[in-house]
Amino acid sequence: MKVKKQYMKLFSKNIYLNKKKKKEIVEKERKEVESIMSKYDDPKEAFNEEMEGAIPKAHRITKENADYVEDMGIVNVIKFSGKVPHFNIKSKMQIGNLPLFHITSGYNPKKGDYDVARGIISIGSKARGVIAIGKLAYGLIAIGGISIGVLSVGILSAGLFAVAGIAFALLLALGGISISAVASLGIVALSSLAASGQVAMANFVKTGQKVSENLPAWFAIMANNIGNVVLIFELILIAILVLVFYFDYYSRYKHNE
Repeated sequence: MKVKKQYMKLFSKNIYLNKKKKKEIVEKERKEVESIMSKYDDPKEAFNEEMEGAIPKAHRITKENADYVEDMGIVNVIKFSGKVPHFNIKSKMQIGNLPLFHITSGYNPKKGDYDVARGIISIGSKARGVIAIGKLAYGLIAIGGISIGVLSVGILSAGLFAVAGIAFALLLALGGISISAVASLGIVALSSLAASGQVAMANFVKTGQKVSENLPAWFAIMANNIGNVVLIFELILIAILVLVFYFDYYSRYKHNE
């Protein structure tokens, strides 16, 4: 009984499917395990002779039953992606020719490269979409290690608005090193128009030692309220996450219908 209990606990824990599918599969596996063990006096012998390891079997069955993101749910997809060497899945729901979700993880040995996630919401090592999240992200809203987008957030980011360790932007750059054509806020801030930081170079500058005359009022407000500026970007990121999970819920609901 102890072997069966431990096996089913591991199996159930490593099934990354939606509640309905998971319940059906776990119940089916429980009956199969009971049938196999009934043929042996020693449960360990049954395990060694006929049973596959709980975790690899659970992962295999997850893959076999996950045709779409809706079969798993966004949280399960992300969790499962960290458990297997390679995974690539799209949502059944589409907008135009693009899936609502496209999520990839791991190195694809068949391609000899990482898969590119392309969707309205794309998540992967390489991601391209309206909302792109990844190590290398391109999108209207791009979040990642290296990101390029209208709103770009990451370690190294470029866009109209960029927030990063090193940020390049056309309108507003916010980061450790920020470079922008219009406004830069950071430790080192460079801009053609206005810059604020410990080190700042621009037509108008605001540092601890110097404040330019005729500093634009809108920039002075931003420079004096940097905490609020950062908070606005944080709220935008939270809103993006809420949007992602809302679409995940909505797509699964429509899929179940």
